[in-house]
Amino acid sequence: MLPTPANNMERIKQQEYYKFYIRKLFEYVGQESKSPKDTVKKEEISYIMRFLNQFPSEAQVIDYIIPKLEDDEPSDFIKLSKFEPFMLEVLAKNEFEPSPAEHLLAAFRVLDTEGNGKIPFDLLKNLLCTEGIPFREQEILGFESYALDKSQKLVFYEDYVAKLMEENDQHI
Repeated sequence: MLPTPANNMERIKQQEYYKFYIRKLFEYVGQESKSPKDTVKKEEISYIMRFLNQFPSEAQVIDYIIPKLEDDEPSDFIKLSKFEPFMLEVLAKNEFEPSPAEHLLAAFRVLDTEGNGKIPFDLLKNLLCTEGIPFREQEILGFESYALDKSQKLVFYEDYVAKLMEENDQHI
């Protein structure tokens, strides 16, 4: 959960920090995807939100977030002018905060058919690239460097979740 500002001055500073961060992310992602100035492709919204430590479900992105961000005439792009105020509100409310460790561990245990605390990386990679909102190659590479025991080609998910929870507490 993101920290709640103690007073109005802290709230203003936090908002300005988030605005700066959102604009830089939007600019970077827009350039990478060759989008028109101050826009990103719709499919990039979930990636940006995850980077900002907000994790909506695929259904929430498709049914709620994208329609809310679209202009009157839908296109393939979302404008910064629509995204920024939406995202500032989401961050202030922690509307799509990360799942607790227990939920993540339960999900991994479903995949851990042997119950030994480890899952083959290739299985996770396949699921992350084909199910739900697919990870981009950069995200897979990041996941691989962050979670993979390279010598065994396995993800020890209890260690991964603990590391993830610690990082989420420090992110942004």
